[in-house]
Amino acid sequence: MLTIAVDRMIHLTIITTVTASPTAPDLTAEIVEGLAPLLARHRRAWAVRCHQHGLSMVGFGVLALLEMSGPMPMSRIAEDLDVALPNATGIIGRLAERGIVQRTHDTTDRRIVLVGLTEAGRALIAEMEEERRRRVARLLGVMEPAQQQRVARAVKDLNQAAARLAAEDEAAT
Repeated sequence: MLTIAVDRMIHLTIITTVTASPTAPDLTAEIVEGLAPLLARHRRAWAVRCHQHGLSMVGFGVLALLEMSGPMPMSRIAEDLDVALPNATGIIGRLAERGIVQRTHDTTDRRIVLVGLTEAGRALIAEMEEERRRRVARLLGVMEPAQQQRVARAVKDLNQAAARLAAEDEAAT
C-alpha cells in the first residue's frame, strides 16, 4: 500500500503542481512516463519483500494503514481497502494468526471490533522500512552530488504538494 500511496502521491502531486502551465500536459506526461520504469521496479521489489516476509501487498497495506492511523474499526479498514467487510475480516484474521495485528472490542461499544498493530507488527514494518531505505540510499549513492541536490529539491516540492493535496482532501471530507 505504501508503494501505491507513493505512486499515487507522485502522480497526483505532479498533476496538481503543473496544471497551471500551458505546457503542463506535455510536461506531466514526460514526468509520469519518466517515473514509470522506476516505480515499476520499486513495486516489483516491494512485492518481493512482502512475499519474503509472508505478506500480500494488501496485507502490508493494512499494516501501513494501522501504522499511520492507529487502531481502527474493522468496518473502516474494509472501507479504506474498498473491500467487503467479510473480505477485510479474512485479511485481518490471517494477519492476526501471524501475531502482527490484534483485534479488541471497543470499550464503549463492544459490537465494534478494533484492529491495531502488535509489537511484532511494528517490528516487521520497521524491518521492511529499513530495507526500503537502504535500497533508496543505494540508488541515490550512485548519483553525483549535483544530481542528489536536484532530487532533494524535487522531493521537497513533492512533499509540499502532497501536503496541500492531503489538506484539500481532508477539507473535502
